[in-house]
Amino acid sequence: MKRIFICLMCALALVSCGTGTKEYTDWLYESMSLADSLTHSREWYAANVEKTLETRRKMGWGVPEREFRHFVLPMRVNNEYLDDFRLIYSDSLCARVAGMTMADAALEINHWCHEMATYRPSDGRTSSPLQTIGRGVGRCGEESVLAVAALRAAGIPARQVYTPRWAHTDDNHAWVEAWVDGAWHFMGACEPEPVLDLGWFNSSVSRAMILHTRVTGDYKGPEDVISSNVNYTEINVVRGYVDARRSVVKVVDAEGKPVEGARVEFKIYNYAEFYTVASYLTDSNGCTGLDMGLGDMLAWACKDGIYGFAKVDSDSVTLRLDHRLGERASFDFDIVPPAEKALPSLATEEQTAANAARLKEEDEIRNARVAATRYTEIPAVVKQYLSEKDLTDVTPEVVQDALFRLSDKDHPEFRNGERIEIEQLLPYRKAIYEAMSGTVTSPLEVAAWIRSNIRVDDSRSAMGLRIPPAAVLEGRSADSRSRDIFFVAACRSLGFASRLEDGTAKPQYYEDGSWKYVDFEGATELEHKKGFLALDCDEGVAYYRQFTISRIEDGRTKLLDFDEDSDVAAENLKGNAPLDEGDYMLVSGLRLADGSVLAHIDMFGIREGCITEQKVHVRESGDKLAVIGSIDVEQSFVPDGAAAPMSIISVTGRTWYVLAYLGSRTEPATHILRQLSEISSELEQWGGKVLIVRKADAKADDWNIPGAVRGTDHDGKIAALNGISPYLVLADSFGRVVYLSEGYDTSMGTHLSLILQRFFQKSC
Repeated sequence: MKRIFICLMCALALVSCGTGTKEYTDWLYESMSLADSLTHSREWYAANVEKTLETRRKMGWGVPEREFRHFVLPMRVNNEYLDDFRLIYSDSLCARVAGMTMADAALEINHWCHEMATYRPSDGRTSSPLQTIGRGVGRCGEESVLAVAALRAAGIPARQVYTPRWAHTDDNHAWVEAWVDGAWHFMGACEPEPVLDLGWFNSSVSRAMILHTRVTGDYKGPEDVISSNVNYTEINVVRGYVDARRSVVKVVDAEGKPVEGARVEFKIYNYAEFYTVASYLTDSNGCTGLDMGLGDMLAWACKDGIYGFAKVDSDSVTLRLDHRLGERASFDFDIVPPAEKALPSLATEEQTAANAARLKEEDEIRNARVAATRYTEIPAVVKQYLSEKDLTDVTPEVVQDALFRLSDKDHPEFRNGERIEIEQLLPYRKAIYEAMSGTVTSPLEVAAWIRSNIRVDDSRSAMGLRIPPAAVLEGRSADSRSRDIFFVAACRSLGFASRLEDGTAKPQYYEDGSWKYVDFEGATELEHKKGFLALDCDEGVAYYRQFTISRIEDGRTKLLDFDEDSDVAAENLKGNAPLDEGDYMLVSGLRLADGSVLAHIDMFGIREGCITEQKVHVRESGDKLAVIGSIDVEQSFVPDGAAAPMSIISVTGRTWYVLAYLGSRTEPATHILRQLSEISSELEQWGGKVLIVRKADAKADDWNIPGAVRGTDHDGKIAALNGISPYLVLADSFGRVVYLSEGYDTSMGTHLSLILQRFFQKSC
């Protein structure tokens, strides 16, 4: 009888498991994006749900239903391609943390993540967890996607938290929060610390203005909701980290009357753009608001072609709509970020030392694994069109498909290139060719085929996901941007040169010696009304560094978005640059060393056939220390006595430092060493690191320089950070340069000493 009872209980458990699987799979589909529904089958989602429920029963963490449904069950973290990570790694992760407390398990899983990947900056495409493991590296967004996926695979609620833009420096950052024993705690993803609520960014996050996370489904939690749609709820968790305020913006007209239904964009200055972090319509009282840190934002509001600006620096701000689009106007804003108040660390010295030893062991584990698994057999004819990142995770199937119907006609890069934008690389050329060949003979006919065969649905377009062309073809559905990508993919599969235009991302094809646009409404060539911009820009003033340009579309600002790793912006904006007719905003700014910004805005219009002259105005810093450039802090050198290369930032930590690249022992290099030695008392009082880097075959110096870390430039990349050698910079951990000396400069010591005494009286 007992045996029969046990069998009956097993049967009931299986029935319950099956019912749970269907219920939760149905729930995922309620909020699923079009991209996810097209790229994976229902059976695939059901298998992941079943594995998740198995883990829930096995681990017994006691996670409440709300946290389980929104922060354990979903496979999606941000805009990565979904893969089989949970199905592959759930069992081994659960085994690794079996018997641990929830807090220790979260820390241990982060150590596992560090064995799998470490930090390296890259492009905007977000690798999937398995791709990041295969590469062994990832930017912070990819590391946090991996860490969230790993925590969820072990049944621990987790979410990716990020600042869309820092307020005090150019860049952003993402990390992880884990729900442990009833509360959320943060960790640096793939950057394990000995305790929770500790990361290199404990100081930086204290200067944050807003902190986001995206939650699958209609989430009803205690946090401030930024926005919600059919796919996800975006919440603001800034109050979990810093002192914050609720800033209410009241929009009024020229007579001071409240304006209902005005679009208000809250913006943070970053990369010479006022970047929108939240957008709302005003209520019947003309009001809307946002929780934010204790610094400055900019609010832009627009309705019916009338706009206005206001600096948001208090609990209540009035914004007046008093300017009309199409008219020239200029504005100055002094933007101040929150003051630094580093979050405390509870780690002991013993814990920190033990953790550091583990990190070294994990580095060795990761390096050995990646070296043994990377796919490298890529023909040169394909390799030339792939990015460095693509080369680390492209599959053999994609490479074989890329060899299909190669072309040597004009613009081969826009005929043969696999990468179109940030979509997942899957084989598509042969399938598209077989579907269209014989019936489609021109790019316009490609557009007509798409118009007739591909259903466009923008109502389920979440998180900027891109649907791969192969999935668009199979599912015959796409959002507008994925349709445009599919157009380019189809043209290239049939041998026509095609691309997404730099700056606007509009689909184009090459014909009769020029690039032409496509109108998908009529499947004919689209005639854009064009004017010309004559930009007056001083030498050395660069796009994304000192200025950007945005077009005003339906009351919103839309950045002209160029490749940030090239001179594409300069090429597109030089001379009389053709731009679509419309209204534009030029933002320029000077970042000061304390993180504040002297910002300037020019509003101007472009009219068909007319030349508009516009000066890029960068304000003067006066007696304040300004940021004059940047360097890549991830470049590495070999410190004397070290067994392996180390990045600049791993040696300096999160602070200010001096980097002196000497090259060989030339007279200018010797002058740098002598002058550093002469200001030894100032360097000692300052207390920062001084990195002295020489060529690999050069002899080390023996000058007395406080804080000196000497080493060799093993791969030449430290030398390449600046065009003139030797050089010396004073910079911080974000790569912001506030002082540069090049070549033979006998005043370097004096200038550096004055800067350290004036602006760095205490150790930073």
